[in-house]
Amino acid sequence: MPQNFDVTFKALFLRSSGIFVRQLCGEIVGWQNVEQPTVTNRRADLLARCVDGFLRHIEIQLYNEAAIPFRMAEYYVGFFRLLNEHVIQILLYVGREPLRMPSVFLTPAMRHEYRIVNLREMDGEELLASDDWTDNEWALLTKTDPERVIRVVLEKLDRMNGEERQDATATFLLLGGILGIEEDLRSRINNPMIDVMQNKVLGPLVREQIEAGHKASLEMGRQEGRQEGFRSLFRQLVEQRFGPLPAWAADCIAAGSAENIKEWSLALYDTNSLELLLRSKI
Repeated sequence: MPQNFDVTFKALFLRSSGIFVRQLCGEIVGWQNVEQPTVTNRRADLLARCVDGFLRHIEIQLYNEAAIPFRMAEYYVGFFRLLNEHVIQILLYVGREPLRMPSVFLTPAMRHEYRIVNLREMDGEELLASDDWTDNEWALLTKTDPERVIRVVLEKLDRMNGEERQDATATFLLLGGILGIEEDLRSRINNPMIDVMQNKVLGPLVREQIEAGHKASLEMGRQEGRQEGFRSLFRQLVEQRFGPLPAWAADCIAAGSAENIKEWSLALYDTNSLELLLRSKI
């Protein structure tokens, strides 16, 4: 499902020429298709060339993630190496939880800043009043009353025909999934059976991401064994310091990412509290 969210947002940006995209980037000349170097195993969400001459990178985030500052810095360095020019970065947060990610990657040797736009804290009234259906759908993820947004979008869907209706319906259902109301939306839309893979806009984007995932799977498989070894070693060190682990701590370590394990390992001997150590997981 997160993969479908990714392609939904990408499809909305590529389709839209409305208010929301202009608020983020200004007028866009065209979207760029730039692969990061394979050694980084990263693929940026969206990169646009704007009328002011600058490139803008939009990274869409559904969850709080501790490694985001490092990842944004990686993207920036990768873009600069490939394109030899400055890229303005925007992290678009669309998650349901309160935003907890910083807008800076900071080490003793460097400082890298980027802009964060928290869609859930935006007023969606202007988007809801727009003639562009993509703006109306973006409003579902703002602080505007979801029921008002649903009524406006459903009225607009009723006036659409053909492929445009299919595209708008598919993206709206997937956006509803973020709020947990997808099934309610399906029951209120006249043609509830939407196959994302058969959709002419979303289908190719989903397949593109699946293929990219297949290419990365071999490398991920090789890394998985090493990461499990690190995880096991870290757990032994934690038990040596704090004694037998309670169930919640064992579950937390088992679910922790490679970045979490690294952060916890560095902080292991700087805290006397297991709760303080593991609460750094975002």
